[in-house]
Amino acid sequence: MKTSLLANLMQLAVQQTGADRAMVCDTQLAIVGSINLNQSDILSEHLTDVVQKAITTGQPVITNNAVRDAANAPHTKTSFDNLRGVVVIPVAGVGALYLDRPLKQGIIAKNTVLRLMKVGEQAAKSAEAETTADKLGELFQQTTV
Repeated sequence: MKTSLLANLMQLAVQQTGADRAMVCDTQLAIVGSINLNQSDILSEHLTDVVQKAITTGQPVITNNAVRDAANAPHTKTSFDNLRGVVVIPVAGVGALYLDRPLKQGIIAKNTVLRLMKVGEQAAKSAEAETTADKLGELFQQTTV
């Protein structure tokens, strides 16, 4: 159930956010599924760090794919074109959802991030095994923050 919850939550999140890359993993950072991420992206220290932070703190992480240190901030147009907005949403007791998209498409709205987090939490706590994409979509539409 937990792996299908994560996979279906990833599909819902991609639909709701316009993210073009996504990944879900369990609490031990084992990859459950991914969309448009290659192996080097998945194994990158930055991705692993932000996912671990979300799981550890239980709070969403909103960042970018390049700047963890101001000294590494991009300084050319080419670098800016490659910047991606990154969001990691923890799913309590289950794992985490990683999303990113080009920063030039805008950041993923905090309201959407919080709604997705609530949907994940509610589905994870539910005694029902029904975590289909449709059920999660209905739950998302009913969820407010």
